[in-house]
Amino acid sequence: MTAIAGVVGAPDEQLDRTCAAILAALAGYGTAATRFQTLPRAAFGCAPSRQLSEDDFGEQPLVDPDRFLLVADARLDNRGDLISELGIAEGAARHSDAYILLQAWIRWNQSCLDRLVGDFAFAVWDSAERRLTLARDPTGQRPLFYAHDGASVAFASMPAGLLGQPWLRAGFRFERLATMLLGITDFTEETYFQGVSRVRPGGLAVFDSSGARSSVYWSPSTEPLRLGDDEFVGAYREQLERAVRSHLRRASGGVGVHLSSGYDSSAVAATAARIAGEPKPIAFTGAPREGFDGPVQRNRIADESRLAAETANMYGLRHIVIRPSGGVLQLLRSQARLYQEPDRNVINMEWWTAIHRAARDLGVSTMLVAQLGNLTIHAGGLPALGDLLRNRDWLEWAREAWAAGRSGKARWRAIFMHSLEGRLAPSIVRSIYRRYVGVPLDSESSYVHDHWLRASRNKSDESARKLLKGSSSDRRLTLIRAQDIGVFRKGALAESGIDERDPTADRRLVEFSLRLPPDQRLHRGEWRPLARRALRGRLPNSILDLDVRGYQGADWFERVSKTEALGVVEEISTSSAVNDLLDLGKIRRDINNWPSQGSANLYDAIIFRTRLLTALSTGVFLQELEPLVSGSSSHST
Repeated sequence: MTAIAGVVGAPDEQLDRTCAAILAALAGYGTAATRFQTLPRAAFGCAPSRQLSEDDFGEQPLVDPDRFLLVADARLDNRGDLISELGIAEGAARHSDAYILLQAWIRWNQSCLDRLVGDFAFAVWDSAERRLTLARDPTGQRPLFYAHDGASVAFASMPAGLLGQPWLRAGFRFERLATMLLGITDFTEETYFQGVSRVRPGGLAVFDSSGARSSVYWSPSTEPLRLGDDEFVGAYREQLERAVRSHLRRASGGVGVHLSSGYDSSAVAATAARIAGEPKPIAFTGAPREGFDGPVQRNRIADESRLAAETANMYGLRHIVIRPSGGVLQLLRSQARLYQEPDRNVINMEWWTAIHRAARDLGVSTMLVAQLGNLTIHAGGLPALGDLLRNRDWLEWAREAWAAGRSGKARWRAIFMHSLEGRLAPSIVRSIYRRYVGVPLDSESSYVHDHWLRASRNKSDESARKLLKGSSSDRRLTLIRAQDIGVFRKGALAESGIDERDPTADRRLVEFSLRLPPDQRLHRGEWRPLARRALRGRLPNSILDLDVRGYQGADWFERVSKTEALGVVEEISTSSAVNDLLDLGKIRRDINNWPSQGSANLYDAIIFRTRLLTALSTGVFLQELEPLVSGSSSHST
């Protein structure tokens, strides 16, 4: 990954100085010396971090002397196809991915985005049209932020590049933070900082004489594919193998894989073991302490390490189990500085960080993960029922619903809920989840002051309507666009030097998965039938036939102590921003009720494991970033 920055439209005498100041604030996200290039009205810079062998060629930023200036944080997974289409095969091995991207932009301009596969964030200045374009990959694996005052635009890989600059009067966006704390998905360009916006995953931000505008360029088809069962199996295997192979391209170092008992990481690990050659990848699994026997939710398992070992042993992979023992809250400050965003999965942060540090010490440079698998290649189960009703295939719905109920894997209320979910009002959905599933209402689990809770309610309904709209594939696409993992990828690289990559987020694989028809996701009571057929013989039967799911961080109630949590509250209570947003009294009261033996109750898990710890993470984020936020007394709603 490369840290990129730039400014367009500022007075010429300020361009270089402003660009250098932005890049200086991104120290740590690039490992090599900073580089700069200018054209009239524009200055771009980058701090490279060598992840690919081809990064040795073509120093960025790149200039097309007649017209374009480009800087990119990119890995193009279809560079071979692009090289062929562009007719630059001669000496292709000595061209960087950024160079190929520039040639694609020169040839096809903005429409080149329809041809790019990989993880990227880039900026192009068109000096002839006086147009700046910022763009990100479809699933948001690389971050990109900008500030725009009407006359000039500045951009940076991370918010820290823009915060604290003398020309930006920033503040915290409390309403945006409140919606996050309530678990509400945000689909806008807003960040947690006033004056700073993000380029959305699969999106563009364009600035020219007609003004500023943003849009989403990635709109894949969700029309079901028409293939035979054997053809689906072949296509599945082809997509998975191509995605994993392209994510293995690197400059040096070993490969690690996150491995649990689920289909997603198991399929990625097994595929990497089959095609990576020697040395084989190292598998890492996070697990609770030895002998942990605390309560877990229905159909969940706490320790996945034994099952993960079966996959590792099948391919002769070295398997390392990481068992954190506590101290997770000690990481909050470093994570706030690295990610510049509150961590929303605090309890898993400890073993995730420990895995990366262990991997680094073993010479691993590239870590394969499978975070989007449940939304892409391994999506399945009851949501397919809603598609059958949507298609008015009543008889098939009745058959599948009856089979799902007879299988014992789902309760009848869950079957009807998933069948009707896209047709129900958000308020009804919330009530059902509260009564039958145990999901607390916002008012029961909110740690923000009441006026921020009230301000967020309209956004809650708007967000829910978007998430419930259309077919199950349409809803998955909406969720994929909302993930925006980029800052955490960048933070992981800065913290450990590990380049995280997710083959289940590969554009081609995602677009294939969005077109899987209902019968390939649920068939006669069998969840994910396509994946089971395609992976049979490639994964242990114990994984393929597992009827329960792993519960990562099941020992959450052991790894956070009251004393440690109350200590964090006392530290953050000195921040005016924290007091403006968070109800510290309620936080203290709930910490004092911290369960010593845990609970299998989803209600308790959401309140304590998720929302209370996310509130602490948000408080530390506010206190840590407050010095960078100029004009922080003028917080925005």
